Amino acid sequence: MDTMSAGIPNLKYRWVRASDGALGGVCKGLAQAFEIETWMLRIIWLIAVLWFGCGVLLYFTLWYALPRVDRLDHALDGKVLGVCARIAKRYALEVGVVRTTALLFLYVTFGAAILVYGLCYFLIPEAPKSEKSP
Repeated sequence: MDTMSAGIPNLKYRWVRASDGALGGVCKGLAQAFEIETWMLRIIWLIAVLWFGCGVLLYFTLWYALPRVDRLDHALDGKVLGVCARIAKRYALEVGVVRTTALLFLYVTFGAAILVYGLCYFLIPEAPKSEKSP
């Protein structure tokens, strides 16, 4: 899908969830984006769950953060105050990567990132509106 309709010029989404995946479409979407077999990514996820214990949290984080491929026109809709969507629009980044980074930062700082997130709501200006050509 061309992202011009989503308001971001010259950006193609790679970090997306598949609409027909087994459980949320995370593994299938990322496997398609990185051009590897889906089963390989699922094995890697299973190893992360069994040996490191972080696989479930990471999977649900990606499930929440990544837009579904069939709903990319709503990918930049704000979720919580719209800060990540605003950052993605302003700096032409993938919104899924921004949301994933924000959530991982939240986990690492044990919630202190909520203050930074709230400040970003007031400090980061809206992206300039681009005029659509007819």
